[in-house]
Amino acid sequence: MSDSDSNSLNVPLKEQEEWEDVTPIPQEEEANTVCPIAYTDEYSDMMGYLRAVMAKCEVSQRALDLTGRVIKVNPGHYTVWMYRKKLVEELGTDSESELDWVTEISEIHHKNYQLWHYREALISRLLDPKTVEDLTQDQLVGHPAIRRELLFASNAIDGDSKNFHAWSYRQWIVRTYGIWDQELVFIETMINEDVRNNSAWNQRYFVLIGDGRGKSASEPEPPLEDSLADREIDYSIEKIILAPNNECPWSYITGLLLRHAPKKLYTTLLPKIQELAAAGSDYAACIASTAMYWSTLVDIYECQAKALPDQASALLDIARDACDLLASDHDPMRNRYWDFRKSQLTMSK
Repeated sequence: MSDSDSNSLNVPLKEQEEWEDVTPIPQEEEANTVCPIAYTDEYSDMMGYLRAVMAKCEVSQRALDLTGRVIKVNPGHYTVWMYRKKLVEELGTDSESELDWVTEISEIHHKNYQLWHYREALISRLLDPKTVEDLTQDQLVGHPAIRRELLFASNAIDGDSKNFHAWSYRQWIVRTYGIWDQELVFIETMINEDVRNNSAWNQRYFVLIGDGRGKSASEPEPPLEDSLADREIDYSIEKIILAPNNECPWSYITGLLLRHAPKKLYTTLLPKIQELAAAGSDYAACIASTAMYWSTLVDIYECQAKALPDQASALLDIARDACDLLASDHDPMRNRYWDFRKSQLTMSK
């Protein structure tokens, strides 16, 4: 930025020659407003001129520059972001330079919804997904634009491993450009670094199921291949052993199997966790004393009862006993919840 440009930022627009032809439109406010917003003079000045150029649908560099100034002061103003998107497209602004600008903003406002969605629009403009449909996943990950965006998202996650916006952005990249298999490598790295990172476990589910790749909302959940289900069971058991009280792998594998391979809950997962909790096991004390083990048993036996109606009564009794143990010994803080959960364990009519 030149010295003259820097100085102009400190001068009210009404005093700048460039804006002499524009009559600002003030904020509409009723007389005697109870709680008027205390806008600064600078912000009111900028917004007055911005409303004026937006009202006449002006497409110009000065309008683009003005949106940038407003966004830096108020990054949550989604109308300004939409106007900026229109200006960038109609002015033919270089996408790379615009990305640099967004990156600069994100260093300060890294949890701003509008910023991340705006970045998606820029990437779609820079790299139309239809133009790379024939590339392999390795080629896609190696593409400079995709590689840069994955790095951008991973850097944001490194700064805050639970950054919802960064994880959502990675999901958008993965879904838009179809780099499903490659993302699994990144997820395993994140889980290995922090086995309690529920965001990484959520991303694993997203990638494994593919967010319903090509599936409409009205279609049933896609079944999971036996080999894939077995792999995920073994993976989850491995992480459960590392930290038995960590809810993430318990919730992940139970939810995955309930929705996509329910039979595997009682044919494969059940004997494996019972073996861990059995007397004589190296992990018996820590597994059998955790609330997650018993709550998983409730889910498993309830699922099995639905699949095997002839054995439903006995299976539901086991599930109810597990609820009692949770309420009295393993999760007394939520005893009323487990009493309620127990009341819902009834035979289907």
